[in-house]
Amino acid sequence: MQEAIISTLDEFRHVIHSFFPARRDAAMDLIDALSANLHAGSVVELSLNPLHRRNYASITRVVDGFYPINTGTDRLARQRHTIELEKILAKNCPAPVARGYHLFCTDVTPNGRPHAKTLADKGFVHSPTVISGNKPVTIGHEYSTTVYLPEKSDGTPSWVYPVSCERVATDQKGTLVGMQQIARAVAHPVFQGKLCVSVGDCAYSQPECIWIAGQNPDQVHISRLRGNRKLFRMPDKVIHKGRGRKCSFGSKFRLKDMRHQRFPDAMDVLPMPSDPEKTVKISCWENMLMRGDRNHDMSKHPFRLLKIELLNKEGKAVYKKPLWLVVSGKKKSELTLQEIFLIYRQRFDIEHFFRFAKNRLLINKFQTPESDHEEAWWWLCMIAHAQLFLSRGLAKNMPAPWERYLPQFSHANCPPSPTQVQKSFSRIIQQIGTPASAPKPRNKSAGRAKGQIQKKRIRLSVIRKGQKYGKIDRLAA
Repeated sequence: MQEAIISTLDEFRHVIHSFFPARRDAAMDLIDALSANLHAGSVVELSLNPLHRRNYASITRVVDGFYPINTGTDRLARQRHTIELEKILAKNCPAPVARGYHLFCTDVTPNGRPHAKTLADKGFVHSPTVISGNKPVTIGHEYSTTVYLPEKSDGTPSWVYPVSCERVATDQKGTLVGMQQIARAVAHPVFQGKLCVSVGDCAYSQPECIWIAGQNPDQVHISRLRGNRKLFRMPDKVIHKGRGRKCSFGSKFRLKDMRHQRFPDAMDVLPMPSDPEKTVKISCWENMLMRGDRNHDMSKHPFRLLKIELLNKEGKAVYKKPLWLVVSGKKKSELTLQEIFLIYRQRFDIEHFFRFAKNRLLINKFQTPESDHEEAWWWLCMIAHAQLFLSRGLAKNMPAPWERYLPQFSHANCPPSPTQVQKSFSRIIQQIGTPASAPKPRNKSAGRAKGQIQKKRIRLSVIRKGQKYGKIDRLAA
């Protein structure tokens, strides 16, 4: 078993090493330092890690050489380069054993850069805050991240496997970028002809997202629906006579009005996995529709509507509002109601990934005025997390003295979490080795010429999207 894990990890490291167009050895040292980071709070402190055998200046050189030189400022050329990296990551997604589908999740997370006055294409992005009364916005970029959700059971750590990462430009929608990332992932030969399920929050229940997912016959898309939406039933099968357009939508179905909700087509009650004293009631309506637009005809994309309620011992609802889910796709009927509920419940693992990546992988700590350098750093952190995932079978739990009595460390066979794998990664690398060569000493560089003057960077404005017609205004920084 361990021999297979070591072989897969070693092959992955060699493929990643050959992927970099320049400074491959320094790039592998940087990724290993990220994977074994325990104390660094800033990017430059990674150079103090024992696995980083070079000086701190090599970090910026690795980031600068992430994209090939011939790409320049061509965004499409850089995207083609990262698509090759997506294929490498997708190849190592774990195959399901008990379940009969592959599960993907996508979401957008902010990268706040309010003090980067010369950073291009920065705008106002959503940023959660714990302080009451503060507006949840900041200035910076948004990144759409797509991950693969492996099989898990109760007590298993919240692992995800990163597949794709892309910065959302100010003239793009993060939801559409995420759906395009999933479309590229499921098109990989590993997933062709197999049932692939994508899951997202309420932002991914828009008509264009359901329409994009419907283009792949093997994809089923699950997303949350706001409780104030208005849906429609399928029209009655009546022979159309006379002039005029044929009716495409049936009677209304308002989620917040019980009078519009007819008896469900299916219903299931199951115990809550985390609390056996509570039960989950799932009601399902088949062949529901929603309005689209001229580019997305939603009358040809019927979906399943699920209403999920958490009940206590007395059979009363624990929460005032239920959870509404939309299940779309040609193979939507192949998933049971219980599987759909567990799939959406696993969606929250991507939130744990964002927290881990920002706290332990320093994914939002890289300070640079160049957007392509920032994107390259995010990709390096994705590779580091993928490396941690592939080496989780070789790690051992090493809890701190005050953590020994926690429930997750109560038995010896407890699977290690991403933080625990980070603690063991230095030992793992010493066992399997690295494809990177040792650094060679060199003389001091000549440096800048005497009297050379550095040009000041131009201060760029913050892009604000208008409320009407997608208008964009620019504010002085």
